[in-house]
Amino acid sequence: MRSLFQKLFLWFWLALLTMGAALMITQRFWMADTGLPDDQELKDYAREIQRLYREEGEGEVVGFLRAASREQRMRLTLLRDEENPEDGRRLPEELRQALDHPLRPGESDTGHTDRFVYRILDVELEGWEPGRLVAIRGRLGLLDLPLWVRLLIALSVTAGVSALFAAQLSRPLHRVREASRRLADGELETRVPVRETGGDELDALARDFNRMASRLQKALEGRTRLLRDISHELRSPLARMQVALELVRRGGARAEDTHLERLQQDIEQLDQLIGEVLAMARLDAGLPSGRRETVDLAVLLQSICDDAAFEARASDRDVALDVPDGLLLEEADPSLLRSALDNVIRNAVRYTPARSRVSVSARCERDAVRIVVDDAGPGVPEAELESIFEPFVRVSAARERTSGGHGLGLAIARRAVIGHGGTIQARNCDSGGLSVAIRLPLARAVSSDPSSVSSSRLSDR
Repeated sequence: MRSLFQKLFLWFWLALLTMGAALMITQRFWMADTGLPDDQELKDYAREIQRLYREEGEGEVVGFLRAASREQRMRLTLLRDEENPEDGRRLPEELRQALDHPLRPGESDTGHTDRFVYRILDVELEGWEPGRLVAIRGRLGLLDLPLWVRLLIALSVTAGVSALFAAQLSRPLHRVREASRRLADGELETRVPVRETGGDELDALARDFNRMASRLQKALEGRTRLLRDISHELRSPLARMQVALELVRRGGARAEDTHLERLQQDIEQLDQLIGEVLAMARLDAGLPSGRRETVDLAVLLQSICDDAAFEARASDRDVALDVPDGLLLEEADPSLLRSALDNVIRNAVRYTPARSRVSVSARCERDAVRIVVDDAGPGVPEAELESIFEPFVRVSAARERTSGGHGLGLAIARRAVIGHGGTIQARNCDSGGLSVAIRLPLARAVSSDPSSVSSSRLSDR
């Protein structure tokens, strides 16, 4: 069944159908002869008919039969000829066929047809030919059953069906409850067994719980990894600073200058790391950023690429920019957006080899602004493309610790882009290198002159 509504509907429908069937079965078989006189009563009626016939005549017998029928709410008749009962009313065909079987004198029989129940007694009356005294009543309807019988059947059927339904409904809820308890106890690998697709709302609830548990597990594991990585990143420059201070104490003036310069570098590295950690923590906490205003992406990218190209020239690298003039992004945080783009572009410059180029382009698409940064580096293993946007993640090969940075730049970029309602993705280029694409919603992007495009090689400036 596709939904909980369907299950509820079908279970209640099944309960009603089962209850109706139970009532009809009870009415047909158990209560078939309810309301008919027993053998002794029929014999008493036969003796009274004999007395009336002997003392009053045949007319009184017919009156007695009709009066007894009215009083007992049934039909009581004497058959000496099946075609002509003594009460003057012809029997229905189905009754005449049902009564057409031999009985010994004084023997009784009970039966029923589709519409009637009956009891017959073969009698021998003085002065009359042998006949049959017959009590007839219409079949009982469901409402003719005693109230206690109807209540007992209804309660029994609904209790049974409701118990089955409650068990089916509570089983998945119990699994979710048990999984929640285990998750609260710290068993982060806890998952609810459930099909991947389809099912009803309870299956959807279990899948949502599993997604929540997975994200919670990743968040807690990420926090643990973050604390471990921060501790490691802080320990290295602190250790170098302690060594440098010790050497300053032991060395002369010349050695002091060298070690003080080293101390200055380590202090700057610590300051940069702490700034990046605080920035990422602020973005994760969803704290309000700075002012929102219209940002000219062409101007912003030009400024970032100018700075990146200046640094790239020292290692014989190149940066190329291709962006439409006047590409405006509305309701943007300029400092946050600069941080995101600067981290992505500088990351590309860091890993692209000497005598190669980093290409930066921006285009206003149908429903978004798309910024693409391509480098010519070694790329990233496919399995790790998504993880490079996590804090302190460094992949193998050329993208390792020795290439600089703390592994926070792309994590900050991702959070900044998401904060602007956009997305950021990385993929390996067919010709080699890594391509990072940033997409920002068109609702915040306006190109003042999309036909005007400027292209520059910043290393030539």
